[in-house]
Amino acid sequence: MNMPNKIRKGFSYEEAILMAKFSLQAYEIFQHDDKSIEDTDLKEIYNAMYRNEKWRWVHSVRNYEMGMRGFIVRNAEKENQYVVSFRGSIVSDRGMAQLTNFFYNVQSELVAYEDMTDETIKVTQGFYKSFKSVEDQIELFFKTLLGRLKPKDIDRLYSLLPPSRQFLCATALANAGAIRLGADFEQKVTALIHAAVTDGEIGNDDDVRKILDFVKQPLLDLPPLETPLEIYVTGHSLGGTVTFLCALALRRWFGPVEKSGVAIKAYPLAGPKAGNPEFARYYTQTMGQGLTYRIENTLDVNPQFPPNVPLVTAFAPNGLKIGNLTIGNYANGGDAHYVTGLGSQSASLSFGGIVEIPGGVPFPHSNETYLQLLEEQQLFWHEAAQPLKSVLSPLLKELQQEEVEEISDRTEAAVEAMTRKISNLIEGLQTPASKTANKTTKS
Repeated sequence: MNMPNKIRKGFSYEEAILMAKFSLQAYEIFQHDDKSIEDTDLKEIYNAMYRNEKWRWVHSVRNYEMGMRGFIVRNAEKENQYVVSFRGSIVSDRGMAQLTNFFYNVQSELVAYEDMTDETIKVTQGFYKSFKSVEDQIELFFKTLLGRLKPKDIDRLYSLLPPSRQFLCATALANAGAIRLGADFEQKVTALIHAAVTDGEIGNDDDVRKILDFVKQPLLDLPPLETPLEIYVTGHSLGGTVTFLCALALRRWFGPVEKSGVAIKAYPLAGPKAGNPEFARYYTQTMGQGLTYRIENTLDVNPQFPPNVPLVTAFAPNGLKIGNLTIGNYANGGDAHYVTGLGSQSASLSFGGIVEIPGGVPFPHSNETYLQLLEEQQLFWHEAAQPLKSVLSPLLKELQQEEVEEISDRTEAAVEAMTRKISNLIEGLQTPASKTANKTTKS
């Protein structure tokens, strides 16, 4: 996959299509997930499946209790470029798209976002909980990579998290540390990780503590990363909504790009709404314009959830709960980019595991549909622009030549004017005596 040389503001088909492919990979790769807490096999499978690509798996992001799956990959040709991709919840353990999961039971109550001074900023509870379940892994990974890890970041792991979360955070530290410290560190920490899972249990001994003790000082001693870091964040469906929360968290952790050197751009696909309008405004303000493009199929109902009824807020500011569903005033940040089409889903569709329909049926929500529609849209605009380019190209060349000649003329005139000014200045600085001497000399 090709990637632009640098993150810039503005929508890019190349970026959007690549992100859709990474989102699809998140579905494909986790079909092979045996739910083992060690992710060595996933890394090997990914690098084998996509060995012709220049991206390499560096960390898996998981919380099985919350159904969260994702990964972080690194550009082998441009080593300061990373992608965080989240899988959606619309596939079963067998990798099949399930209509029973399409309208999944989301906790759509609006709850406070972090410890904000503006208490009106609220997020959708279910999606927020999903991201929070993997937030610490992502934070520790990138803090380590940037050389910004603090003792308190590791100390809280010893006692504040359950053993399984401790282990996943320890692997995040180890995987990021291996990038900065090289093969010797990676081999040693890999052996400790393998020893921790050999007996099939986590938390019954000091194996996780041994990992943390081993990585702590080397990682705390890492100098700050000197090269700028570029992070793309993407995901489909549930993963699309988590994309908003992850991108925003990264920006909040590391600060503005001008100070931190960390550039972040997000491409959520088919994501339900992450919060209320106040959250959407805060998101766009914090991330900056032109750095988030949510891809939405106009025939896909998923981006319209939770149901948005602004008038409800007049008497129920936090939404109106009806059974398991909450309706209220919801929104997503960033800029919308729309595609339109029924598309198709190649996997089988399962109705509660009773009836299965062969693949290839129209399915506007599928990741494959979004990828297909983006590619078709890019091709359409490329072909539509060709006649215009053929007409304008000679004119543009002529205008360019005229502009070059005009700049040359302006430069020549400016040099002449500057020369005259310098001559006048020198003449003005001469004293009366020197002027008399000059006249005598000339006589």
